Amino acid sequence: MTATAAKLVESLEEQMTEEFKVLNTTPSQFSFKNFLVYKQALSKITEHSTVFKPMLAGISSAYNSQITALHTSNTISNYDQDEKQLLTQADETIDTLNQRVKQLKATLANLDAENLNLTESIESMKELVADISAQSLLTEEDVFKNTVLDNMTLEQMTNVNLLSRELGKLEQSHQAMLEQQSSEFVMRDRFEEVRSLLFQKDEMKEARQEEILKLHQENPALKQLLEVLQSSEGLLFPEILDHVTGAMKTVGSLNKSQVVEFYDDEDPAKEKEAEVALAYIECLDELLRDGNFRAAAVHAANSPNGFLRTLSTIEEFKTLSQGEGGVSPLFVYCDILMETVPLYSIPPADQSFECVDAALKEDRLDLIAQWIANQYLTLHRPIADSLLANCQCRARCDCESGTLALAVFRSIGEHEMSIYCFARQGALYRAVHYAKTHQLGSDKLLTLLRDIPSTDLAALLVLEEGLNVGEVLTCLQESHNDNIFISLLRLLDESNDLKTVLLNDTSPETVQWNEFVDLCVELGESDIGEELQGYIISADALNKAVDSLSSGPTD
Repeated sequence: MTATAAKLVESLEEQMTEEFKVLNTTPSQFSFKNFLVYKQALSKITEHSTVFKPMLAGISSAYNSQITALHTSNTISNYDQDEKQLLTQADETIDTLNQRVKQLKATLANLDAENLNLTESIESMKELVADISAQSLLTEEDVFKNTVLDNMTLEQMTNVNLLSRELGKLEQSHQAMLEQQSSEFVMRDRFEEVRSLLFQKDEMKEARQEEILKLHQENPALKQLLEVLQSSEGLLFPEILDHVTGAMKTVGSLNKSQVVEFYDDEDPAKEKEAEVALAYIECLDELLRDGNFRAAAVHAANSPNGFLRTLSTIEEFKTLSQGEGGVSPLFVYCDILMETVPLYSIPPADQSFECVDAALKEDRLDLIAQWIANQYLTLHRPIADSLLANCQCRARCDCESGTLALAVFRSIGEHEMSIYCFARQGALYRAVHYAKTHQLGSDKLLTLLRDIPSTDLAALLVLEEGLNVGEVLTCLQESHNDNIFISLLRLLDESNDLKTVLLNDTSPETVQWNEFVDLCVELGESDIGEELQGYIISADALNKAVDSLSSGPTD
């Protein structure tokens, strides 16, 4: 071998070694890249050879043909393999679609069957309605005349709350009638007992008449009791007591002390006033006995110096049965009592509550709103509670009763119930602003979230009010509001605020972050669970670092 050939071989070996390193292969590996390196080396040898150049050129040409054929075969093989894989996936997709088609066909068959059943039910109901209409011979006027709900409009007859109250009144009237009938008859086995009571009655009657005659000289208020006793000749003792009690009730339950306060024994003018008051009470008694409740209400509400504007008068009107027009006598009196407030004084708390309660039973929220606006009521918590209880809204409150309850709560300074009413009406920003203005604190806001849970309120507390997200999540978890729990985390994550609120969180160590992570995974939010887990790890590492620094050596 000549020196030139030796240098050529050495140069080729070095060049091939470098190319193998660049390709990250070894000469013994069977790869297309190595074949290209050998092809290049063979081409250089052919160029420098003179004697064997034709033979080397043929070898190089055959080598190139084999490499090309091998590469083509390998490419086709890979293509065939990819096509086969795609065909397999397509077959699987077709099978899945076929199964889905079968499921949809079964669902459509079920829907067709249900539709057929519903169509048959509708047709049968139409036939039934037609039969009933054909058989009905009564006009709407006849139905209205024969209804047991006299003097009621169609709207009133379809008002469930009003019908419930009317039913309660009828039941009370029925019970009172039963009690009255039971007191009018005496069982034979009680004959001896009744005869004994009769003898006792005669003895007690004589003693009481003497005592009453003496007292009558000192107290004209007992005149009416004396007249009642004198007219009770021949009655049983319990019946006499009933008559006396009834007589006192019909005059507004006016007791001795209420009459005596108008006069004293040494002042004839006061005694005259007392006689006028008793005459006024007798007039009221006559109006009540005649069933003229409105005139009786006006008479009582305009009594001299308002001496009948008492809770006892309200209790008396409570015992009266319903008058003409289906309106409660109590409501009639309360309405007139409120109308005459400018002439007298504002009723105290107990009477104000009774007036509001009577108006609620008659569904007269418009009058209650007018009384509150005119400051005719002594507002207190029971009035607000009754208005709130009258609200029938199941979701967002938009009724007048809820609005009036809020007005009363704000007027009497019940701040916690005020923010509760704001939240029920959907005014979350106003509720939070009201709580901040009156310095209720974060615990009251968390209580509000527990009572009226919503994603908007939870996000408002975290993002606007700066409450710790850990405390808010704990509140939602303890109240078992998992949907709002995960919705809050989704909202914070989508708005890119989750990391910020986690880093700014200063919740106490009692917050169970690991339970939050488990709940997120359970509800299918693994990504959010991972972020919480990362926060837990970072917080633990930071706490350990702080502990190590604080426990280190000090100067």
